[in-house]
Amino acid sequence: THLSALFSCVLDVDECVESPVVCDGQGVCQNTLGSYKCVCRPGYRGNGTHCEDENECVLGGHRCDSNARCGNIIGSYFCQCYQGFSGDGHSCFDVDECAVNNGHCEHNCTNEPGGYSCRCFSGYQLDQDGHNCTDVDECSALNGTCEHICINTRGSFQCSCRPGYQLHIDGHTCVDIDECKLQNGGCSHTCTNNPGGHTCHCSPPLLLDADNLTCRNVTSCKLRNGGCEHGCTVRAEGRVQCHCRTGWKLGEDMRSCVDVNECGDFTNGGCEQLCMNHAGGFNCTCREGYKVQTDDPTKCQPVCDPPCQNYGVCVAPNSCDCPPGYPGVGCSAICSPPCAHGGTCMRWNKCLCPAGWTGAGCHTAVCELPCANGGRCVGPGTCQCPSDYTGPQCLSPLCTPACQNGGRCVDVNKCTCTAGWQGARCQIEPIVCQKPCKNGGVCVGLNRCRCTKGFTGSLCDTAVTTPCVPPCQHGATCSPHNTCTCPEGTAGLRCERL
Repeated sequence: THLSALFSCVLDVDECVESPVVCDGQGVCQNTLGSYKCVCRPGYRGNGTHCEDENECVLGGHRCDSNARCGNIIGSYFCQCYQGFSGDGHSCFDVDECAVNNGHCEHNCTNEPGGYSCRCFSGYQLDQDGHNCTDVDECSALNGTCEHICINTRGSFQCSCRPGYQLHIDGHTCVDIDECKLQNGGCSHTCTNNPGGHTCHCSPPLLLDADNLTCRNVTSCKLRNGGCEHGCTVRAEGRVQCHCRTGWKLGEDMRSCVDVNECGDFTNGGCEQLCMNHAGGFNCTCREGYKVQTDDPTKCQPVCDPPCQNYGVCVAPNSCDCPPGYPGVGCSAICSPPCAHGGTCMRWNKCLCPAGWTGAGCHTAVCELPCANGGRCVGPGTCQCPSDYTGPQCLSPLCTPACQNGGRCVDVNKCTCTAGWQGARCQIEPIVCQKPCKNGGVCVGLNRCRCTKGFTGSLCDTAVTTPCVPPCQHGATCSPHNTCTCPEGTAGLRCERL
């Protein structure tokens, strides 16, 4: 204690020099009085002893321009201006693409922040490539709003009118030209304006010449048929007389023909029901439920649907006068109950049955060969047999269970057995061995022998030798006739006991 009071430490140790690797590889060692501290390098973050890269782009510690991309690298970052801008990344300026070759736009180029866009003149539309322009065919939609004719031009269109019209000041509407106001339309007498044209007229007895302008006095049918609409005849005095075809009459001008309304007088055109006038003639028609007779087009006959059958007569719409025995719709036969199995209903409630069926309603089946032994005919040529018989006509008796070993069923549950077999179903075999059993064997069935011990085979003529079945145990010797010779100390048929 006295020594510590006499001495004191005044010389600082620089740990950063003594142990230069005391800080992380990306840390900087700073000496302090009596100690030291580690500080991460710029671009890194941590406690100095452990430093990791600082992502300035995520944490916002970068100074990139708003029009630049920030990219992180180990210990720092970089700035790169977006496409359409130029600069060092910290300061980015918009590039005017339109200043060079009009931005490759065919018509107008518009500069925009970070880019540009192409626009077309009026009457054009921008192609899918975004640079070239294609003419818009205004005439393809609603005829370009032109009343008559639309003519497409590059970048625009024009409206035009048909002959006899002129274009309105609005450039779209067509107005009729009154040709009669200009030199009377070229007519020698009267001019009548029409939409899109005009017509010249002459006063009787003059007639319009072939030029459709001049009026001439007519003395022949050769010029415009003498002015007649239908027929023309020259009278002896040199005058033209017009006449009309059947169903027409001369008009007041004695040249044109007017339709005669045959249905307008009290005779109704001679039609029994309705008369329909048309140009130059008329037709007789009928009210609903009737039709025109084929042999007399002025008369009407009733229509029945379905048609009257079996010599019935249609006397009114859908009403038949039927002969006796056919009370159904359209004079059809009615059978009650209905004919079964495809039978045809005939007159007076009778059925015409198909082959294999009979009875009032074709419900009874017919079997040409009768069913025997109580069998019942249930269909054409089909018998339903009782439980003791079978066959097409129920003639074959049944034995239940069936006869065995070649036995034959001759009556219900009665079997006739082949030679030697016995029993109700011939199930007991005969005890007959055509060759006698040997070595003391006994005949127990048809050519079946029961052999004595030590022999086998169908006639017991084969001695049983080796192997012993089951085998001998504990070293015993297998002797003839399937016997074991046991060694001393063992016993049993197979020497199995010790």
